[in-house]
Amino acid sequence: MSEPSFRVVRLDGPERLPEALAVIHDVFGHYEGNLVPPSAALKETVDSIGRRLAGGAVFLAEDSGGRVIGAVCADRRGDAMYLGRLSVRPECQGRGVGAALVAAVERFAAEAGAARITIGVRLALPDNIRMFRKLGFVETGRTAHPGFSEPTSMDLAKPVQR
Repeated sequence: MSEPSFRVVRLDGPERLPEALAVIHDVFGHYEGNLVPPSAALKETVDSIGRRLAGGAVFLAEDSGGRVIGAVCADRRGDAMYLGRLSVRPECQGRGVGAALVAAVERFAAEAGAARITIGVRLALPDNIRMFRKLGFVETGRTAHPGFSEPTSMDLAKPVQR
């Protein structure tokens, strides 16, 4: 098996937050007009992502040339670590980038003493749900966005391995 052509780095300061924001906006921008209600990811700013550096983390995946090809955020929520804004550029999907970013959050969650990792995934994105299930996440419930009577999102969780 060959070495991956990317690496995952944890941001330790705000310098690369604009790169994280750019990949999140690029990836979630592909859903614009297709998700109802629209994704709040497009409302993220450098400041909103940067707030995660205090109690959580932001990870980037970069190719061998240093170009950011993926990002993910982690937020502490009680005894859990919430995994959010997982983004992999479309041309880089299917190469293990998403799984590597999730693994980085898993290691961070273990170091932080979190009991589990949680995520919410839109029901309209079955490929994303399949990916998280393949990575060991299980459904814990369904929620409806404000204004909707039927569920629009699936909650998933995975215990943190120590």
